[in-house]
Amino acid sequence: MLVRLRPRLAQVASLVSDGSVVADIGTDHAHLPLYLVEEKACSRVIAVERSFLSSRLARETVDFFDLNHKIEIRIGDGLLSLDKEDGVDVVVIAGLGGKTICRLLQAAGGRLQQYKRLILQPMRDTFLVRRWLAANGFCFPQEKLALEKGYFYEIIAAEKGRQNINEPIFWELGPTLLQNGDPLLIPWLEHKLKCCDQILKGLLCSRKGKDDPRWRYFHLRYNSLKGVLNDVCRRE
Repeated sequence: MLVRLRPRLAQVASLVSDGSVVADIGTDHAHLPLYLVEEKACSRVIAVERSFLSSRLARETVDFFDLNHKIEIRIGDGLLSLDKEDGVDVVVIAGLGGKTICRLLQAAGGRLQQYKRLILQPMRDTFLVRRWLAANGFCFPQEKLALEKGYFYEIIAAEKGRQNINEPIFWELGPTLLQNGDPLLIPWLEHKLKCCDQILKGLLCSRKGKDDPRWRYFHLRYNSLKGVLNDVCRRE
């Protein structure tokens, strides 16, 4: 094995079909492309960075393993750096904020229709990514969780289709995560519930207490999370 991926990127890689042609947007050290060509039999990976300076680490990695014939380092602005002739099946955008991911998807416009799958791992604001996908004709048939260094990460695999969201809380929690019962689902929900409880306690200790408009919002959110967690536990 050329490189061993940490949990976050390992879960991203697990959603890539064997033999795919992949574009890794914001590749950083190019560890994911290395893993994909070795372990997932990907014939080609285009590793994209925004500038020559930021692509230096990726170039050094690919050169070290002598994989320039399978991994191309490309400089450009996200998906706009890709051409139809590249034959990309799967686009990966991992490690960026949700707002940035939505911006990159929006900028790509009609180009998105040529890809079979988008694999997205936002560092925050995942609910914004789900909303953008559903509003633009994508469903998310697969979602996974990863736990790395005490932090939970959500990974969304999106494809063309219709996604139904029945409850507002599901934009945040992910309908496929809840339906398929990810191994990390209960610890993740418990973590979210704990964070919400800490916020409520902090607000109660503040000068306004329950009169703070934020208290009602987090109180409702706490009850919604607790209800979802109870439903998940009953299914176990």
